[in-house]
Amino acid sequence: MLRIDPDKLKNLLGQSLLYQGIPCQVIDILVDELALVLRDSHDRKIIHADQYGDASFRAPQTFTVAVLNAHQSGFNPDLPELATLDLSHRHPTASVGEEGRG
Repeated sequence: MLRIDPDKLKNLLGQSLLYQGIPCQVIDILVDELALVLRDSHDRKIIHADQYGDASFRAPQTFTVAVLNAHQSGFNPDLPELATLDLSHRHPTASVGEEGRG
């Protein structure tokens, strides 16, 4: 599993990303779910439903998108720009030969 650094992920707030070819802005980060909440930058309004499923109001379209792919082995292919960013969590590695001591 690819490990993501939550602090590096938070740096994406307010950034612009393409999601399935749609220019979007990162408006929230769900760290526990490793997901981004994106808003359509074109501010195209869609009809939102109320708690009863009835049409209620128009608001910009938002998307909640997983940062990782389905196998959690790499970044979500629908967000190609993530692959160009350094978001991985790095652990200090033990010196060679230390792992057998104890």
